[in-house]
Amino acid sequence: MGWRTGWALLVALVAIIVVAEPATAASEDPLRARAEDVVRFLNGEAPAEEVFNAAFLREIPAAQIGALASQIRHSGGRALRVSAVAAAADHSGVVTVELERSILQLRLGIDAAHPNRIAGLLVEANAPRSDSMAAVLADIRALPGTVSFAVARLGEGAPALLSAHEPDRPLAIGSAFKLFILAELARGAKAGERRWSDVVPFDRRSLGSGILQDWPQGSPMTLHSLAALMISRSDNSASDVLLHRLGRERVEAVLPMLGLAAPGRNRPFLSTHEAFALKYGADRSLLLAYVAADEAGRRALLPRLAATPLATLDPMRTGGSPTGIGSAEWFASSADLVRTMDWLRRQGGDEALRILAIAPGADTATARRFPYFGYKGGSEPGVVNMTFLAKRRDNGWIVATASWNNEAAAVSTERLGALMTRALNLSAEGS
Repeated sequence: MGWRTGWALLVALVAIIVVAEPATAASEDPLRARAEDVVRFLNGEAPAEEVFNAAFLREIPAAQIGALASQIRHSGGRALRVSAVAAAADHSGVVTVELERSILQLRLGIDAAHPNRIAGLLVEANAPRSDSMAAVLADIRALPGTVSFAVARLGEGAPALLSAHEPDRPLAIGSAFKLFILAELARGAKAGERRWSDVVPFDRRSLGSGILQDWPQGSPMTLHSLAALMISRSDNSASDVLLHRLGRERVEAVLPMLGLAAPGRNRPFLSTHEAFALKYGADRSLLLAYVAADEAGRRALLPRLAATPLATLDPMRTGGSPTGIGSAEWFASSADLVRTMDWLRRQGGDEALRILAIAPGADTATARRFPYFGYKGGSEPGVVNMTFLAKRRDNGWIVATASWNNEAAAVSTERLGALMTRALNLSAEGS
């Protein structure tokens, strides 16, 4: 919920090509040797400092590149071998690495001077092999905690589930709730009640992900800019400004229109500031009172939550443990989110679709398999959601979504992201 959620498998592996020093003689093929080092690195058998040069690691620190290697292993299994190297004349080339469940095509750039460490790395393709949706489902079911998962085909009628696990089970969805605010903004724009270009002052801040919390109070913002930041950067301040400007009751009213089966679980519809006050405030009695109250009682607590100074909220007060994820949250099932994305596809209009496509939330190779690729997710301790809307090359549309909750322990965004990458690739060519 509070922190940036747009996991992006391999997206951070951008090309970083540095000026090479004059070449020195070497008995080995340096490009193949470095490709073999990539295999070792992916399998956790070589530290980043032995594989990548200093300039690369200044741009992408060792911890970050190590996390990405872990994502690759979750998605494709262990790296098995380098199966091809196509060298170019400028100390670069394309290499193919076979994994247990996928084949990576990488463009490598290396230093000309010994020890020829990697100076640039770009993933050009990540194609699954020997995988199936049944295998993905088995791995989904094996996740500790509770999961709601669905892949659905969209058409003229109701969405058709292609694969699912507990699709009707509502779970905490973190910042994916911002899809509901986007939907109300799109609905109002289509109805002529507001325009995407309407300008409003930036008049409230929140914690966590985004950039607006550092902007001057009163900065003029269009509704479109706020929505773009809310979705692409998961900006909590932007979402709170929009919720205030659109109206809490209007966002609550749009939930049944989107197809949420149990919209009452999201009443009152919390701002991120209010949710943080419940979870991370010094007064722990507020969360207890909120959980014990009926809807009217919860609404009566909202002024106290909104008045809680941001400076007194400390996400580390709970030690990073899941807090209130079954009670002080935003809730939806995967089937709800399938219907929400289908509504945005049909009714949201071009602006909403363009906003959803700003930050794809998946690796470039996967996103490029689809002519259109939109995303919103969310995470906090014990909660991760990933929801994708994609158009296939045969013009068919799909939604792939999953929420993973665990009230006892943190959950891994990378692990769920790898599973969703597999599901998306398996769905890319139709069924």
